[in-house]
Amino acid sequence: MICNKAREAGGGTNHFACPRYNISTPRDSYSVPLDGGHRSPPYLRTGSNLGRNTGWRVVKEKTMVRIYVHRVSLAFAVMFLIGRVPELRAQEGASVQQSIAEAQAALRHRHYSQASRTLEEALKRFPGNIQLRLELGRVYVYQRQDARALEIFRAILRDDPSNREAKLELARVLSYDGKYEPASQLFRELLATNPNDEAAAIGLVRNLLFQKKKDDARREVEQALAHHPNSLRLQEYRDDLLKNHSSLLASREGSGLNQVQTDVSYFSDSAGNRALRTGQRFDLHLGRNLTNSFRLDEKSLWVSQGPKARIFSMNDEGRVRLASWLFVAGGAGIVRFADDSNRALYRGTLIVHPARSFWLQGGFSRIPISPTYQSAQFDLLAEGWWARLDWQPRSWRVSADFSKQHYSDSNRTQREDAEVLRWIGNSRFAVGLGYQYAHSSFSQNLADGYFSPNQYHSHLGLGGVRFSVGKYYRGEYFAEYGAETVDQNPYTVAWEATAKNRFLLGRLEMGADYTYLHLAQSTGAFRAQVGRVSIAYRF
Repeated sequence: MICNKAREAGGGTNHFACPRYNISTPRDSYSVPLDGGHRSPPYLRTGSNLGRNTGWRVVKEKTMVRIYVHRVSLAFAVMFLIGRVPELRAQEGASVQQSIAEAQAALRHRHYSQASRTLEEALKRFPGNIQLRLELGRVYVYQRQDARALEIFRAILRDDPSNREAKLELARVLSYDGKYEPASQLFRELLATNPNDEAAAIGLVRNLLFQKKKDDARREVEQALAHHPNSLRLQEYRDDLLKNHSSLLASREGSGLNQVQTDVSYFSDSAGNRALRTGQRFDLHLGRNLTNSFRLDEKSLWVSQGPKARIFSMNDEGRVRLASWLFVAGGAGIVRFADDSNRALYRGTLIVHPARSFWLQGGFSRIPISPTYQSAQFDLLAEGWWARLDWQPRSWRVSADFSKQHYSDSNRTQREDAEVLRWIGNSRFAVGLGYQYAHSSFSQNLADGYFSPNQYHSHLGLGGVRFSVGKYYRGEYFAEYGAETVDQNPYTVAWEATAKNRFLLGRLEMGADYTYLHLAQSTGAFRAQVGRVSIAYRF
């Protein structure tokens, strides 16, 4: 039946005998020739072929298992390393910060070589670390190895042009080396991306001062103070620009502007004493560490319409910067009195600058004393020690003076003065409040034409305003009111009023000042007035 069904399904005659029970051989295990020719026997697997195929399958399965195991192991290793990355980074960061802290500690003790070695060794462990490279560049700046510092900062900027710290340090080094134009360009780029960058603003103002661009410096410092009203450094620059203390600025920064100045002052008091003084001054800065000041003065003294006594003096003084905190100055000159006699003058000064806003100076000097026509007849000289303290933290101004001298007429004197002033406001308008004290004493009263009480004390309260109009005018108006006493007499009312005006025209500055005094003067009178005009050119 099986054969019959197959035959029916084939639709044709089958030439094979069909054994009834031979049904184990599949039909598709061999092919049937269509031409009815000789048929090849079907391929039958032998025992040897079957064993070989089974062995290959086993080898293949083992290989796949090994590959799978390797893949799983690799995946676990990658996952482990990814999990360890934050830990490794934390360990690197801690080591870097430790090296930086050690280097900074060495810097505080001025062990510059130790600081650089610490950072160089750290860079061997963590090559390319930006923080380590920046700190090493700063150490090189301290060591005055500017070329190596420039190389480091420029390399950092090549790798990361947007690194602000490297750009700021590069600008500073260029400025230290006197390359003000490229340094100013970098400072301006920093401010263009972040106007609140105080360090960049300070660097730009400093550069403009060195470049003698006073108007630009004044404009930049005003803009910077709008963002940083409490910045001590910017306030100092503003005060220097407003008060035109170019010599003080030069000593702070190691350089300054040259200046030619002439001034005329007229003095008159209630006792009839008159004095007209004219002076010329030339200040020259020779590099970063040497300055020279030359001055000529002529003074005419008379009483009412009486005869005049003329005194002529000449002084030249040089100052050398020995360190960032130490200066030495010395000068010599000559004075010619009304009787045509000549006397030598001299001055020696030691200046200590231990902090940014603190100055202490003192020395020994010989100067002429001639407040009145009568004193000019004695050819008086004062010789002795003197000292001065200046401290200007933020908007405060504290000063104190001390001198102890002996006069050529055998008299001896000692003086102490102190002043404390606090400014409240900004560069456009500020109010000042303070206190002033003065004391002087003489060993004897010789009546030689100068005020020489046994004891003199005065206590005055200060009050005033300062303001500016555009960039062409600066004004300062002050009043002092209090009391004074002479030789243990009761205290009497004393006061003083002062008006100072400055007109700024580029590098040219003109001044007009007036003071009325209702307190003791060096002439011995208790009321006086002083007028002064000046003109200065800085280059």
